[in-house]
Amino acid sequence: MGYRLLVISEDERFCGLIRACAAQAEHLVDFSKTGAQAMRMLRERRVDLAVLDSKLPDMEGLAWLAMARQAEAGAKLPVIAASSRRLDAEVAAAFELGAEDYVLKNCDPAELTARIQAVLRRRFEREERLGFAMSVGPIALDPARHECRVRGKKADLRPREFELLEILMRKAGRVLSRVYLLEAIWGMSAAANTRAVDVGISRLRLALGRRAGRWIETVERFGYRFRTPE
Repeated sequence: MGYRLLVISEDERFCGLIRACAAQAEHLVDFSKTGAQAMRMLRERRVDLAVLDSKLPDMEGLAWLAMARQAEAGAKLPVIAASSRRLDAEVAAAFELGAEDYVLKNCDPAELTARIQAVLRRRFEREERLGFAMSVGPIALDPARHECRVRGKKADLRPREFELLEILMRKAGRVLSRVYLLEAIWGMSAAANTRAVDVGISRLRLALGRRAGRWIETVERFGYRFRTPE
């Protein structure tokens, strides 16, 4: 099944690489060289995934992402951030703004194709888990309905936050390492060495609210645990 990608970059080589990757999977691709044009395109047409260059002629890539998150069309848009070189602060900022992945523009074409497919699969083709709905403490989760409630009130979670909460609740009481969560939820290896998990947990706690967020415990040097009722 083909999806529509929006590539925001003036780097012709990188655009050509994505064009080739998308053609293999029969995806449609639109290109924008500037952030301003990309915002107009986002409002005018359906976009399933954006690939965003960190450097644009009219603004920084992360500034565009922050602006997109404030717009209805971009609030939950899956975004892969791309850069010529890896900067840890930039990686952290990208994930803080809800980016699904972060890639280097000179990465192997097969890797880029796999990362694009992984993001699309997580966003649109996530298989319905056979597990039952569950309730732990003040939080109730129903995967079949993709619904989360905190003390009876619906909580608005992004897809990645929902998956993170589900795996924590299903394994309540067990400490899940950052490496495990990075691979299980983000599909990334430990070698990626990003702050994706920490940023994801922070966003999830914020979405659940101050009191309910405390049910997700930080286990120093190990990872995170969803505590069980005493």
